[in-house]
Amino acid sequence: MRVAETNAGDLLELDDIKVKLSGLQILDGVTIRVPRGLVTGLIGPNGAGKTTVFNVISGFVKQDSGSVTYEGRKLRHIKSHHLAKMGISRTLQGVGLFASLTALENVMQGGSSRLRSGILSESFAMPWTDVEQERLRVDALAALDRLGIADQAERLPSELPYPIQKRVALARALMPNPKLLLLDEPAGGVSAGDMAELSSLIRSWVPERSVLLVEHHMELVMAVCDLIWVLDAGKVIASGTPDEVRNDPAVLAAYLGEEGAA
Repeated sequence: MRVAETNAGDLLELDDIKVKLSGLQILDGVTIRVPRGLVTGLIGPNGAGKTTVFNVISGFVKQDSGSVTYEGRKLRHIKSHHLAKMGISRTLQGVGLFASLTALENVMQGGSSRLRSGILSESFAMPWTDVEQERLRVDALAALDRLGIADQAERLPSELPYPIQKRVALARALMPNPKLLLLDEPAGGVSAGDMAELSSLIRSWVPERSVLLVEHHMELVMAVCDLIWVLDAGKVIASGTPDEVRNDPAVLAAYLGEEGAA
């Protein structure tokens, strides 16, 4: 088994993370790193613990032991609603869009952490409220345009094909201009014909930001990732470049299979 070493250029480090849920050991001493300015992949069979890793980073699950270090600082009490201000943004396995909001309004929600205004400001008609909302609207339209779906801005999620909904979710995640973007199965529901475009899109986000993605589509993982970590049964079994992981015997046995890794 080959496991990549940590170094000072890492943006995020998980060290010896253990999580037990309902009596089951979901993560058992997981140590991974996410370098700055690169695309890092997290792969493994179903039930390997990939989403739990994301949930620990996001503050949805508290680890039983181990540490999370972000920008050189250990995070002791991660709160999901503080992620945007920390420079971390996440997509979900599904799309997680608000059904009653348009695509544009959903994307604007992603930038709400940038606003000085809030409930009190709106209640008392603070003078900067309208200016901030208009700036947010312009930025949200630009985010939709970069993903090629500005023409869908006024439509509700239920009126959009699933691949377009996924793009809206990506645009929303980009709105806070995150340092670290967590992508949970971004290729889910994406056609084979759109996979190359998604690959180019993800690569365009680095080195300005770092990306950590969980994905089952090996074509996408091998095309976009600089570094890959492989989980099996809650443990890291390998890490390295796509070529190193593709040819690792432990990975071939646990996940990819000889044919899938070719």
